[in-house]
Amino acid sequence: MARARHGRRAFLTAAAAVGGGLASVGQASATDLENACSRGDGGQQGQTVPIDPIGPTGSIDVTIAESGVSGPTACIVGGIHGDEEAGISAAHTITTWTPDAGMLVVVPEANPVAIENNTRAGKHGDLNRKFVHGQQPTSELAQSLWQAVTAADPDLLITLQESRGIYGGASPGVGQAIFRSAGENTADAARLGQQMANRTIGRQTFTFSIGRISGPQSAPNGLLSEKAAYEAGIPSFIVETYEGIHQTARVHWQKKAVIGILNYYDLYE
Repeated sequence: MARARHGRRAFLTAAAAVGGGLASVGQASATDLENACSRGDGGQQGQTVPIDPIGPTGSIDVTIAESGVSGPTACIVGGIHGDEEAGISAAHTITTWTPDAGMLVVVPEANPVAIENNTRAGKHGDLNRKFVHGQQPTSELAQSLWQAVTAADPDLLITLQESRGIYGGASPGVGQAIFRSAGENTADAARLGQQMANRTIGRQTFTFSIGRISGPQSAPNGLLSEKAAYEAGIPSFIVETYEGIHQTARVHWQKKAVIGILNYYDLYE
């Protein structure tokens, strides 16, 4: 299968100069994350980029894994809803991965207060409705997350989420699906993620489907992935698992779907 060799921008010129370490970036501001993503310090393992707190709504931790090989940048976000445990767990595991090429920028807990309270929404409501197309994000936490994403300047964005129903099933829900933004490459990448996950699923009921991320003219609005795709031009994906399945399986499927998508964009072979 012919795969994309790059995303919406040229590969990072700095990526070839850095080593394959993991940098942990806590409480990242846009300027600091941009510096971290383009640094040429050798990418030594365990380095921490000094940064300032984002604000009173809770800091966002970001990890950056650099391969040392020229390639695209993927941004992966978990915990945009505080009670979606599989996405949070999968994202934390992904912070330990080092890609074969390019760079991974991972936000494992996008909504720290909601995660602490084990609630879908935080103090200012549903974080994943704060990213309205053509407007500034409508909460301080959303602004901080958007700054982190745009500072990374990714070639693709994946958010890891969960649902109380199955996409296309008898009960309302969007679980067991990979949603993708418009574009031929995103369709192919989503199919590879679907195939990787479905190989490990024994029951047809729980196999993954593929859907489309809604555009600005269609509900739901204000999604991080929607703003990234249709305003910033970043190919975007949402991996949704069904909460009615054991968490171990959900985490496994989320990671498999991510691996498939990253494989398409040549971050993993």
